[in-house]
Amino acid sequence: MSYFPLMIQLEQAPVLLVGGGKTARRKASILKEFGASVDVVAPVIAPEIQALGAFLHQRIFAEDDLERQSWRLVVAATDDWAVNRAISEGCRKRSIPVNVVDDPELCTFIFPAIVKQQDVVCAVSSGGRSPLVAQWVKQQLRQVLPENLGTVNAIMGRYRKSLQQEPDAAKRRKKLRMKLAELLETVSPFSQ
Repeated sequence: MSYFPLMIQLEQAPVLLVGGGKTARRKASILKEFGASVDVVAPVIAPEIQALGAFLHQRIFAEDDLERQSWRLVVAATDDWAVNRAISEGCRKRSIPVNVVDDPELCTFIFPAIVKQQDVVCAVSSGGRSPLVAQWVKQQLRQVLPENLGTVNAIMGRYRKSLQQEPDAAKRRKKLRMKLAELLETVSPFSQ
């Protein structure tokens, strides 16, 4: 099944992560990179997760954890299938988007492979079938995208704002295309 690619704003958003091991650490790291306020519930929590600045609850998951806040997302990253299933079912009842690591059948959203350069984010999904395929595509993208595409995007954002007073939409688009072409010519990996 194909997943709809939706970009969601997570800055300061409450996210519940159940699990404290290596997989949970990877998910917590990604969530924190995008500004989420992460609460971790697990009986044992890896020191790397503790170092991320997440809110830690060192105990087993209880269903009322899903009621503690209005969670934007919930991630189940335990090695206990029954717990992961209970989290998935509890989230679905409450209409909370849930990701159960390595179990697409229990997910309402999945983590894509991500290429991120400042505010430019490319996400690749295999529909949960083969993360290795998504990672391969991610590596291909990294090879063809200019290294400072995030900087180009920031410049274009400022330039676009400076053109807001231009009443002619066609002129605005033409100026934007010309500016982008100029910037890309200086940063493109193919311009050498």
